[in-house]
Amino acid sequence: MNGIWLGCVVVMLALFHHASYGEALQPMAPDIRLPEDIVAAKDVSALDKIGQFLVIGADEAAGKDENENYIQLLTKGDDGGYSVHKNILLFEDDGSSGMEMDSEGIAVDREYIYVIGSHSSKRKALKPDKKYKKNRKRLRADRIEDEKSRDRLYRIRIDADGREIDRKSITLRGVFKQHPVLKMFRGIASKENGIDIEGIATKDGWLYLGFRGPVFRGNYVPVMKLKFDDHKSQNDLLYVRLGGRGIRSIASVSDGFLILAGPVGDGDGSYRLYHWDGKDLVPGEARDVDIGKVQLLGEITPPAGGKAEGLAVMQEEDCSYHLLIAYDGVENLNDIIQRFRVPKPLTGSWKSTH
Repeated sequence: MNGIWLGCVVVMLALFHHASYGEALQPMAPDIRLPEDIVAAKDVSALDKIGQFLVIGADEAAGKDENENYIQLLTKGDDGGYSVHKNILLFEDDGSSGMEMDSEGIAVDREYIYVIGSHSSKRKALKPDKKYKKNRKRLRADRIEDEKSRDRLYRIRIDADGREIDRKSITLRGVFKQHPVLKMFRGIASKENGIDIEGIATKDGWLYLGFRGPVFRGNYVPVMKLKFDDHKSQNDLLYVRLGGRGIRSIASVSDGFLILAGPVGDGDGSYRLYHWDGKDLVPGEARDVDIGKVQLLGEITPPAGGKAEGLAVMQEEDCSYHLLIAYDGVENLNDIIQRFRVPKPLTGSWKSTH
């Protein structure tokens, strides 16, 4: 154990060049080379690995008449570049409703792919080319719209070749409607601190849903733990603290979770990578488990025009994580996904990020 600990110190120093935890993380070379046939390439928001495949999804519809949403299975070639192995149609609208599905988070458990929609409401943006009175009306409470096509959680089973062999989907709208904490946020626009799910992870048969919003007083951010097949009765909220940021993506690791955090709304704000031990951070006496711990691992600086949206753990070593981070809004295909190697938190190195 002492040898592993000393080795991890060496790794930490080598990766951070003698810097401390919390400083800017640097992507690794070479670039992730994606093919030209990525659908909604500028809107990639979720990714994970399943078997030999990298699975990606976008938070905007793309396809025929822009009424389709896909997840794509990618394979890595001998030259290091990726190619599309299979497209899996997630959602299709006939064009009459104007609805679209968003793939905000992807998680994998054995042969199952889970894809979560935001379950959010929206307000149309104010536009300078619209009339003043019309823009004023958009700020009214009755101009907030539910997006029922985004209220889906999919479980897709694939075989070793990536062929879909089973699918089931549920909505969490009923859970939120009855929930003593979340029900009051259902009718609030997502970028105004309403419900906005952007991350999903799996651990020990449970799903963990990471919320971009709401963020509560004291900077507490909810994570919903639930069972897919019994989500109405087996669900609970845990809380993390991320310095006022919401969760953009969450991924399971051996001793907890990694969280990619960013601003709740559309304004400028920094993106950070945290380690969370998976325990509730709400304090108080007579707790049945120890209070949770969160550690800042580093700052993420997106490429020009990008927003950090997706996180996948490709490999976990004794001392470090090998990660992929995806960015929404990036023009250059080779900048959409970047590779990182990040040191694990060292025992006794926890510090407050609140």
